[in-house]
Amino acid sequence: MDNEFLARRKKLPRAQTEREILRMLDHPFLPTLYAQFTSDNLSCLVMEFCPGGDLHVLRQKQPCRNFPEPAARFYVAEVLLALEYL
Repeated sequence: MDNEFLARRKKLPRAQTEREILRMLDHPFLPTLYAQFTSDNLSCLVMEFCPGGDLHVLRQKQPCRNFPEPAARFYVAEVLLALEYL
């Protein structure tokens, strides 16, 4: 993350909060934060690799950019379990 960009948009506190939340998480449906470091103007998060990308990218790859109902149910259930954990 570009620290100058975040500062200009007043998003640094939000990014720090997200990092702290990720550091506390331990759930199979949420990515693991392994490390965080800063180099020059960047803050970097070393996270678990998610081979499918994020849900938005996956949805964009679907026919008509929509999930079939069984897939939608599956992803909604995963999101609800993750939210319940939080």
